[in-house]
Parts: sequence; C-alpha cells; structure tokens
Amino acid sequence: MLLKTLQIALLGGNEDAVLVGLRNFPAHRLTLISLSDFIDQANRLAQRLGETLKLDVDVVQIKDPGILTMLDAVGQILRNESENFQDFLINVGSASKHVTCAGVTAAFVHGIKAFDVMGDQPVVLPVMKFSYTQAVTEPKMEILRAIERSGGDVESLVRLSVLSNYGKPLLSYHINGSEESRGLEDLGLVEVERGKRGRLRVKLTALGRVLLSASLVK
Repeated sequence: MLLKTLQIALLGGNEDAVLVGLRNFPAHRLTLISLSDFIDQANRLAQRLGETLKLDVDVVQIKDPGILTMLDAVGQILRNESENFQDFLINVGSASKHVTCAGVTAAFVHGIKAFDVMGDQPVVLPVMKFSYTQAVTEPKMEILRAIERSGGDVESLVRLSVLSNYGKPLLSYHINGSEESRGLEDLGLVEVERGKRGRLRVKLTALGRVLLSASLVK
C-alpha cells in the first residue's frame, strides 16, 4: 500500500522554505496555513504550485498566531484527512517566531513530524513519534477535565474528589505519580501548592490547557 503524505506548511512570507520542504520530503498534497497578512501570497503560491508541479494545494487561514488557534487548525486538518493520508509533516521554516512556536506545539501535541528550514536545508525537529495525548491515561485526562470545569483551579483534593468522582488516594497517585508512572505534576500538566496538614491546591498549567484543547479536536 502506497504511503500517502500530507505536508502542512506554515506560510510567513518566505516561499523558498516551502519549496525546500517539497524538494526534500514527500507530499501528495500540500496545505498552507496562513495568517490574513499572507493570505494573498498563499493563494498565489497555491495556484503556481498547482500549475507547475500539478500538486493539490489547500489554503487555511487562521485568525491569530496563538497556540490554541493552531491546535484547532491542525486538529481539523487531521480529522478531515486521516482517512486519505497515512503520514503528516509540518514545515515551520517560513513562519514567524510566534507561528513557529504554535506549529511546533501542535506537532508535539498531535505527534506529527515537524521540520524547520535553514538556508536550503531542512532540519528535522525532535518531536515525539506519538501524540502527547497518548502519553496521558484516560483517568488523568478525566482529572484534568474536572479541574478545568472548576475554572482551572481546585482548592483541595476533597473538592477535586467531588468533581472527578475519584477518591483522594487515587487522586494523589495520579497527581504525584509513582516510581512506575509519572504524575500530572511531573508531566507539567498541573501545578500543586502544598499547604498545612497536607492540603493540596491543584491548578492547570498552560500545557494542561493546551492538552485539553487538543483532546477536543481529535
């Protein structure tokens, strides 16, 4: 079975970086993700690549360079194209600093291979080969969702036990971890404030919010 690849390029003005990606990696279709500032350029590039390379090119406009916006855009692409393509790549070489950061985060969370471009050479980025959501068990996800429902900040394990329907010992296990399993705190998904008499206040981190957002678009 032929492995079909969808290449995603974050366009930020440097068209050459997009071409470097197409020369060095397979692409059975290209999706250009662009802010409104570069949307006209993206449309012109899409038309030119279609005419010269006979390559199907889609253009996706995003409203801002934020991480959650990029997660949503990439997640939508994956959801729509997962039956048509077996491999996905993200090229961040053309993007601005903020868009690059969002793109690398999306690759990290969704488990997609990503690469930057330096000069005329691609540089593969060290992104995990599986999505971050796959590294977090469903009970941990349920605890994160319970914290989110409380506004991202729960004042005690007693309160979190009510919100999540998990007992305090099990909550402590999933938050603090063990020798065999990393907890939510060690994974960087929550912050824990330890008060008097062992009282724990648990807050979602930025990465925790990102992970929850990504789980909604899968």
